[in-house]
Amino acid sequence: MHTQNRITTLALATTAAMALALTAPLAAAEPDDHFVIHDSEQTREELASVIREFAENEEDWIFLAEFALAGGDITALKVCYLPLGPDILDAGLHVGAMMPCGHIGLYEENGGTKLSMLHPKFMTTLQPHPSLERAVENAEPAFETLLDHVLGGP
Repeated sequence: MHTQNRITTLALATTAAMALALTAPLAAAEPDDHFVIHDSEQTREELASVIREFAENEEDWIFLAEFALAGGDITALKVCYLPLGPDILDAGLHVGAMMPCGHIGLYEENGGTKLSMLHPKFMTTLQPHPSLERAVENAEPAFETLLDHVLGGP
């Protein structure tokens, strides 16, 4: 009987702790160097339009998708820089899931618009390989050009 009370008490304590964990607000993680984050004075709609226009009009780029996430709080875009494909696939066909695409999120925070993009080096973190190192070296200037165009940089 005494053991049963201990088990019941432990079960109740565990249930209470889980209920608190599931209902407590989540703390956002700070972005690491795998994310490129920029502030913009443009709206999400304006940024999305400029990104789409860039990718559709540049020979080596394609625009794949635009969709809402988080109940519309995030505008997600996917654009691809095609010249990276051969280097990415040289690392193995399984790496095709990381095709030469930029995964971009547009959202509002503290009264301003933010653009967040995975840095191309995420590929070498997930799958170290010399051909992916080459892909990252070629991707960095291409995506910098995209961001400069979109954000009005140099």
